[in-house]
Amino acid sequence: MSVYTIKCLRTATHSAPKPVFLFMEGFGEQVHVNCYFWLIQGAGRNILVDTGMGGTHQLRYGGEYGEEFHRLDQNSRAGFPVAEGEDTISLLAKCDGLRPEDIDTVILTHLHYDHIANIPLFVNAKIYVNRRGWDFAVERGVPIFDTFPHALLRYMDNEMNEQLTLVPDEAEIVPGIRVIHVGGHTRCSQAVLIRMEDGIAAITGDVAFLYENLEREHPIGFGFSSEESVYAIRRLKREADILLPGHDAAVLERYPDGWVRGKRA
Repeated sequence: MSVYTIKCLRTATHSAPKPVFLFMEGFGEQVHVNCYFWLIQGAGRNILVDTGMGGTHQLRYGGEYGEEFHRLDQNSRAGFPVAEGEDTISLLAKCDGLRPEDIDTVILTHLHYDHIANIPLFVNAKIYVNRRGWDFAVERGVPIFDTFPHALLRYMDNEMNEQLTLVPDEAEIVPGIRVIHVGGHTRCSQAVLIRMEDGIAAITGDVAFLYENLEREHPIGFGFSSEESVYAIRRLKREADILLPGHDAAVLERYPDGWVRGKRA
């Protein structure tokens, strides 16, 4: 039976009003959070959940994509500042010298910029996205929920199409790792369940920004369905021993070196 280790990698920081993170609660308060991506290793695989941000590689791309990628990166810096050494390439290099081309699998929890910014780096990876969520994002049918970086989506569709796999709402990606559709935050939101040595860990994606969302079953404020968020949180609590929310700074308080070990923290 395949078992895995998980490394949490902080790629940026962010602050926003508290009601973004906790539905209709904390008006007038700000919350400081982190942006993460996750390295999963085991069974000879190097797997990423989401892609991290930062770096200067956007300048390498020519034509329509180069300018758009650079503009997306520049526009994101005010909201999601990436500290020196916390860009994707630098963080991977700190993990036994990994390079983007060493990553064989990328699972995207959803298609917002802070989760897919560096997808073009992963030229050797199979890429997994929820099918109905992908269709919703590229169709741009509901403008109020259209918060997706379409330059990146076009690049994935045009330049990475052979790498891209659109998965159903429940799927095993590799033995011991599966995805389940959670929705709530976006139509494309999926959680990733990983078999570890002594339990199941769930990377929730942004259906839960904070541990408080999970512990109180209190939905996020930035989403399209609060009800769907609550049902997803309840399912994740039933099925996983370790819950890893999408943005809580406390993740690195519970796991100071980033390595997720053991039972429920």
